[in-house]
Amino acid sequence: MKATTRARRVGIYLRISDDREGAGLGVDRQLKDCKPLAKQLGWNVVEIYDDNDMSATDRRKKRKGYHRMLADIQSGHIDAVIAWHPDRLYRQPRELEDLMDLLDDPELNVELRTARTGTIDLSTPDGRMLARIQVAVAKREVEHRRERILSKVQELVEAGAIHNSGHRAFGYDRHFDGTGPRRKITHETVNEREAAYIKDWADRALEGATLYSLVVEANDSGILTTTGGPWSYQGMRTLLRSGRVAGLKEHRGEIKGPAVWPAIIPVEKHKALRALLDTKTEEYRAEHGERKTTARKYPLSGLPRCTCKVPHTVGVPCTCKEEGKRHHRMKTSPRGDRPTGVYTCARDGGGCGARTIDIPHFEKAMEQLLFAQLEEVEAAVAEDPDDPRPALEEKLGKLERRKAELEVELDEGDRSVREITDALTRVKGRIATVQGELAEQSVKANVLDINVEDLRKAWEDYSVARKQAVYRGLIEEIIIHPATRPFNVFNPARIEIKWK
Repeated sequence: MKATTRARRVGIYLRISDDREGAGLGVDRQLKDCKPLAKQLGWNVVEIYDDNDMSATDRRKKRKGYHRMLADIQSGHIDAVIAWHPDRLYRQPRELEDLMDLLDDPELNVELRTARTGTIDLSTPDGRMLARIQVAVAKREVEHRRERILSKVQELVEAGAIHNSGHRAFGYDRHFDGTGPRRKITHETVNEREAAYIKDWADRALEGATLYSLVVEANDSGILTTTGGPWSYQGMRTLLRSGRVAGLKEHRGEIKGPAVWPAIIPVEKHKALRALLDTKTEEYRAEHGERKTTARKYPLSGLPRCTCKVPHTVGVPCTCKEEGKRHHRMKTSPRGDRPTGVYTCARDGGGCGARTIDIPHFEKAMEQLLFAQLEEVEAAVAEDPDDPRPALEEKLGKLERRKAELEVELDEGDRSVREITDALTRVKGRIATVQGELAEQSVKANVLDINVEDLRKAWEDYSVARKQAVYRGLIEEIIIHPATRPFNVFNPARIEIKWK
């Protein structure tokens, strides 16, 4: 009796690199060509592997359908593969070699067919040579296309033009030529509603508001990103730090020059924001990164410090930092015998856990001290209006130019690599220091630009985050001295402020 041959179990592999319409029409067309071939061969289609809108040359993205197909071949779930064309399966020489190793296994006995080119015989030297030639040609085309794309990108960068891809930038409206997914962006105009938010966030950040407080307020107000999602810390930082909102072309983190779209904030404000955010990012992360909520309940949180382990005398300059010592953080806590909270020296930071100061009285005293200080500074600025920022910006510019010279020198190899890298490290350190000073001066200047009387009138309407930004813009820390008799009477003399 003649033995019957079992029909092969075939998996159909489908892939298209760019599905602009998002409808999967390309892979559907491939499937219509592959199914009749399976029927003609008498093979049973048991799986369809779909990698829609997935490039075979982008190593950053894993082709899930393709790797599932390879796993099914190894497990014996399928013993034949049909693809529309060989280049749907592989576009890289490395992938071809891996596939040939798999198909060469006699125990698996896998057969490969394509709807457009028929049988691919990878078991013979001639078949392997032909496949290798095809994939080498395909790789060459991919590399040429990448060069053309990079060349076009460079042209757009140098011209400050708009890239015809990506999501709409927050603060701008796009205008197109034509319709459909391949329409071309002609120009962008300012979206006034979103631009108003950017201006407010920029001012608030320069007043000392934390990015987290801006994110919380934006999300609480229902302000969405251009993708329709909530704001994140990184999203807010990227927006405020970007040259785009200042009408500048930015490429790979570097400002290249003026752009063709209008600016929302001045270039000077952009430079101040960039210096501030580059300096403060690690500080923000360290302070807020593990918090479940980013909102603060009290405007002075984070500033009070206890001197329990390093006693001080009121009026005597503090030398703790010079001696390698530090004051202990005081945190808010409820008080059993009073309806209001207190700041308490934190035991978990090595503090005494005993010194406290009543929050309502403390906040009221600090408001009076703040306005008195602002009036003093306002009078001093009127007499001596010199702004240290231009000198710092000039110094920063010189350091940046020196850094660029050293980088060129490193490429040319005129001196030893060790010598140049050491010099680069020193210059980068000085740049970071100047950026920190510039950021601090920018925050201070923005706070001091507020008229004292206007601030008094608006103070009660300020959010906790905004009050905190004003305090942090002017105060380094607040030292809380021991309580004095009578203990049931609040003594503002316990408060010592270290102004910036």
